[in-house]
Amino acid sequence: MYIHLDCNNFFVSCELISRPELRGTPVVVANDNGNNGGIILALNQEAKAVGLKRGNPLFQVSQLIEKQHVTVIDVHHQLYHDISHQIMEHVRQTEMVLDFVQYSVDEFFGTMPDDDPIRLRGYLLKLKNLIGEKTGIPVSCGAGMSYTLAKTATWFAKHYPGYEGICVMPAEKREQALARVPIADVWGIGRRSIKKLSQEGIQTALDYTQKSEAWVRQLFSVTGVRTWKELRGEPAITLASHERQKSIMYSRTFAHMTDSKTVLLRKLSNYATAATRRLREQGSLCGAVTVFLATNRHRTDLAQYNADDTLKLTTPTDDTRTVMQAVSTLLGRIYQPRYQYKQAGVILSQLQSNSGMQLDLFAPQQAEDRTKQKRLMQAIDSINERFGKNQIHFAVQGGESDTEDEPAGFMRAKKVE
Repeated sequence: MYIHLDCNNFFVSCELISRPELRGTPVVVANDNGNNGGIILALNQEAKAVGLKRGNPLFQVSQLIEKQHVTVIDVHHQLYHDISHQIMEHVRQTEMVLDFVQYSVDEFFGTMPDDDPIRLRGYLLKLKNLIGEKTGIPVSCGAGMSYTLAKTATWFAKHYPGYEGICVMPAEKREQALARVPIADVWGIGRRSIKKLSQEGIQTALDYTQKSEAWVRQLFSVTGVRTWKELRGEPAITLASHERQKSIMYSRTFAHMTDSKTVLLRKLSNYATAATRRLREQGSLCGAVTVFLATNRHRTDLAQYNADDTLKLTTPTDDTRTVMQAVSTLLGRIYQPRYQYKQAGVILSQLQSNSGMQLDLFAPQQAEDRTKQKRLMQAIDSINERFGKNQIHFAVQGGESDTEDEPAGFMRAKKVE
């Protein structure tokens, strides 16, 4: 059967690993909590209980946050990526799950060669406990005869406490289960489709499956048919997670504006490090590097400036040093000293597989150099994975272990009293 693992309140759960004293209190993660200028990206159940929702602009709910003593934590994307990677590795090492892939930073799919509900529940319980013990992240698990049914089973695991975070949907229970699932909560049903379905009297997932394939195809084309088949227990979806990313971007809205080129280079170097690490993880090389800078568009009292530039590399690479050199060159091109910068970022593009790199005809030593580069990057990645992020780092990165303004290991949290 197909399985689905979904990390509960993932961003907040990651933050609470180092802030256990906040467990049981309302906590939200926002993209920029400086001057209430951001939005809520994630929240725990306690924050939901006081009336907050994902997507709330902080300035609109500031009074509620103050009244309910909600802790607001700035987002740390690299932290979440690292923990997601740890979950992947821990599950893979069990060798319990086949075709295990990451669908998003907090969701994973796979298969298990068993369809017995009792045994499947036992396997999923082992995975759930393992992830909790190794990473501290709570997860909900589902199993079904297709990816969509597995994700639907996880919906039950999240919404019905009696399942204790694990739901297995056998074939004989499929229709009974789908009758309880609102069509709006079905994976693959977009907002535009919901209105059409409502007009046709489709309220539940079961209602949708009882329509003919021709009817579904006429209204929603091939995508709707795939979801229809999946809900009927016929696997029809190939996960996009199997594909490599076509570009990789790391960017940041700063907590405090800066006009320092040195500070910008340090931040961009950290972004370059994170981006090239992701590049190596997916087995890719980049052929071009882009750097962009932006001032605070909300500060109309300050001069505004936005700029970006791209450098095409002679030979595609996954070497952090090469990308950092490109970043330094690009920053020199676009930096203007009289502006207060609020955001910066690095984009790696023109990605290709690292299995068939085209070497430079006029660089005879390039193959040997490439081997040395690969060994160096593997050694750095191995040490950092074993002993902690950026234990080995380049001098230009300063003392930062992530992309924050604060020193390594410091988490800036804001609690409104």
